[in-house]
Amino acid sequence: MDKLSTVKIGLFCLLFGVCAAVKITSLKVPSTYLLDKNSKNPDPLILDCEYDVDENEKGFVLKWFLDGQPVYQWIPTKIPFPFQSFKNRVDTSYVVSQERLHKHRAMAIIKPLANFTGEYACMVQTFASIDRKSAKLKIIVQESKFDLNYYLNGDGYITVDCHARDISPEPELQIRINDKIFETPKPRSVLGENNLYNVSISGSIPKEELESPTTIECYLTVPETNYTKKRSTIYYARNAITYTKPLPESHLRTTTSTVATTTIVGMLQAAPENLQKKELNATDGNSASALPDQMRTTSGLIVTLVTILLIFTSTLL
Repeated sequence: MDKLSTVKIGLFCLLFGVCAAVKITSLKVPSTYLLDKNSKNPDPLILDCEYDVDENEKGFVLKWFLDGQPVYQWIPTKIPFPFQSFKNRVDTSYVVSQERLHKHRAMAIIKPLANFTGEYACMVQTFASIDRKSAKLKIIVQESKFDLNYYLNGDGYITVDCHARDISPEPELQIRINDKIFETPKPRSVLGENNLYNVSISGSIPKEELESPTTIECYLTVPETNYTKKRSTIYYARNAITYTKPLPESHLRTTTSTVATTTIVGMLQAAPENLQKKELNATDGNSASALPDQMRTTSGLIVTLVTILLIFTSTLL
């Protein structure tokens, strides 16, 4: 049945008030659906539409819409038909009732995608009656990482940092100190190539304004849903690590290994020179313990080999 026919039926119902034969009694659309990226076989997303309909009605059709676009249609004499946007995403064998006009009224979505968020509408109609109801649904891709940290700046301020990675839709972050909202600059948000958000928030407070211990919390929420996560930590003055600038863990690891390698290599490279100085001093003192040329050559080869091994090791780290 095309849109023009649907409009005509609606006008007929409004004018003559004889369209009570089909009536939606309950629309079961969850407000949120948590998408687990690590699950190979997640539970299907079930959207159900309960209604009363006269068995004598002719031309019964049920349709599901997403943001006004048809995604699913069922006519009792045919198998359910998912439209192109939901092709291979609907279990057409799913049965919710054995009654003839209710058997495939529910839409079972297999492995929903993040872009399936929106307003879903169920419409049931016959040649003489029509009814429609809608509800909003948000597909939430759970974050892969959610961390809260604090550190002491060189200027005497404590910086609190909270960040979440790979989440959708875009969340909100809020930091609280001793259950009071901590005023911070606007959160930073970046949409990655995977269409997931990386969000972070941070703020600084003078060290002397923080008692020890102090409870620090970060709340992550997705607007218009009941999805909420919390991270908490306890500030202890003696445990505050001093950083002049926060660095990623991987960068710190690489920098540390590079510095250590450089220091050790420098010590080894200086060894022959020190030995040579000792030799000269021993010669000046008429000592018989001067280092032979072959030993100096062997020492130089050892230093070279150790240097290559250390550089190779730091590259792996």
